[in-house]
Amino acid sequence: MKKVRIFLITLFIPVCAFSWNGTGHSTGGAIAYYYLKSKDPAALNAVIEVLKHHPWYNTARWNLSGMTEEQKNIALFMYASTFPDDARNNPELGGGEKGHWHYMNNPFVPSGSSAKGQEAEHPNAEVKINEFLKNIPTTTNTEQKAIDMCWLFHLIEDVHQPLHAAGLFDNNHPKGDRGGNETYISFPGQKSPTNLHSYWDGQIKGSTANIPANAQKLLSNPRYAESSLTELTANPTVHDWIIKESFVLAKTVAYGNGTVNGTESHPTPVQPTYGQTASAASEKRIVLAGIRLAKSLSALNKAHK
Repeated sequence: MKKVRIFLITLFIPVCAFSWNGTGHSTGGAIAYYYLKSKDPAALNAVIEVLKHHPWYNTARWNLSGMTEEQKNIALFMYASTFPDDARNNPELGGGEKGHWHYMNNPFVPSGSSAKGQEAEHPNAEVKINEFLKNIPTTTNTEQKAIDMCWLFHLIEDVHQPLHAAGLFDNNHPKGDRGGNETYISFPGQKSPTNLHSYWDGQIKGSTANIPANAQKLLSNPRYAESSLTELTANPTVHDWIIKESFVLAKTVAYGNGTVNGTESHPTPVQPTYGQTASAASEKRIVLAGIRLAKSLSALNKAHK
C-alpha cells in the first residue's frame, strides 16, 4: 500500500487547456497500455523500451521513484500522452510552430451564413500523425524516437476531440472561432460563460489516482467492445477519424449544426442535456483514441521488425 501511495503522489499529470486536458490524455494512454497488455505484450514492451530513452525519463519531470514496475510502465504511457502539452514552453520539444500540430480545424460554415471558411493550417495533426507513423520505425536516434512516439500518442488522442477537427465560420465568427476557442456557452444558473473548446477538453473526468482503474473499466464496458465499435473497421485511416467522425461530431453535437455559436458577451444558452451528450460522446472518443493508438503502436512494432 505504501508504494501505491507514493505512486499517486509522484505521478503528477498537469491539467492543460490546450487539448484534452491532462486527465483526458492520460486516460487515452492508459487505455492503450491495457489494450496492448492484453492483445500485444511484445509491442507493449517495445514501446516501453523506446520511452526509456526520452530526455525526461526518470527525471523530476517524469518521476518514477518508489513505483513498482507495473506502475512505472503505466506512468510512462500517461506521461507520453501529455508530453507535447507539458513541453509547450520548450521550442525544441513542443513549442513554436509545433502548436499547429495539435489540430486540423476544417472549416464549418453553417447553412445561411455569409462567412467564408478557411482551410486548415499546414502542417496539421493529420499530416504529422502520418509522418510519425511512417518515420518512427526507421528513426535511429533513440531520444528523437522517444519524443516522436510521445507526439504520436498525443496527436492520435487530440484528433478524437471533436473541436480539434473543426472551426466555426459564421456571422459571429467571420474569421473562424479557432476550434471553439472563441465560442461560448452558458448553462442555466451559470454566472460566467464557458469557453466551448475548454468545455469539450474537460469532458473526461477523474484524477491521477484513478485513471488506470477508469481505463480498465472503459475497456471492459460491453458498450466499448471492439465488436460494438464499428468505427474501428469502417474508418481505418487518420483522415477518416478526423473527417468522418470528429468533424461530424463537431458540426452536429458541439456546434449543434450552427446553433451553438455564442460569443463571450452573448453566450449560447444550453441545457443540461447538452452536457450529457457531450460527456457520452467524449467517453466513446477517448476509448476509440486509446484503442487506435494501441493498434498503431502494434503496427509500428511489426514494421520495425
